[in-house]
Amino acid sequence: MIVAAAVVPHPPLLLPGVTGGPVPEVDRLRLACSAAVAWASGSADSVVVVGGADRTRTWPNLEPMRAGFVGDAETGDRLPLSLSAVRTLLADGVRAEWRSIAVSAPAAEAVALGRQLAAGPRATALVVAGDGSARRGPKAPGYEDERARPFDAAVTAALAAADVASLADLDPVLADELLVHGRAAWQVMAAACAGGAWTAEVDYADDPFGVYYLVARWSRR
Repeated sequence: MIVAAAVVPHPPLLLPGVTGGPVPEVDRLRLACSAAVAWASGSADSVVVVGGADRTRTWPNLEPMRAGFVGDAETGDRLPLSLSAVRTLLADGVRAEWRSIAVSAPAAEAVALGRQLAAGPRATALVVAGDGSARRGPKAPGYEDERARPFDAAVTAALAAADVASLADLDPVLADELLVHGRAAWQVMAAACAGGAWTAEVDYADDPFGVYYLVARWSRR
């Protein structure tokens, strides 16, 4: 059963050494993400991390090896960016189950994975890594799209209210057009947390680099 859930983004800037020095916007984001991940990992007997990637699969518990890289030097196995970001935020000694979901996965696939995670016998904390739209202005990676802000506002409202139905109903086509990398992972969370009563907090919501980043926490009541 899922007893706690944390949502964090996964920009490359969160990886150690990527910025080359202090960047106030990144430091503020990293602090919020670190706090949410620490809160989640301390809330349950086990931790499952879910993040978007190019395919759906289970990953081994790989170790951070050098700046910007999490993987196994011998096998070449490497965590996708979404999982690498969370891996570098986890405190030493914390082990987790690592699952990626294809960014373009249909909602039904996300629901199936979420239900599978919820069916586990242990009290489990879920950490979900996903970015919002990347089309929030002329300097954004995808330039500007007037639909981006309403989409992100709807996701923020859903996370603030622990509204699993609204997360489950996110439009995959629109999310893809807005370069949203969190839609499928959020829908895994929605399915995993369905049927529960939750207390929700949004700790961070901003787009310092034209991509919308959210940090939120849900705790089961």
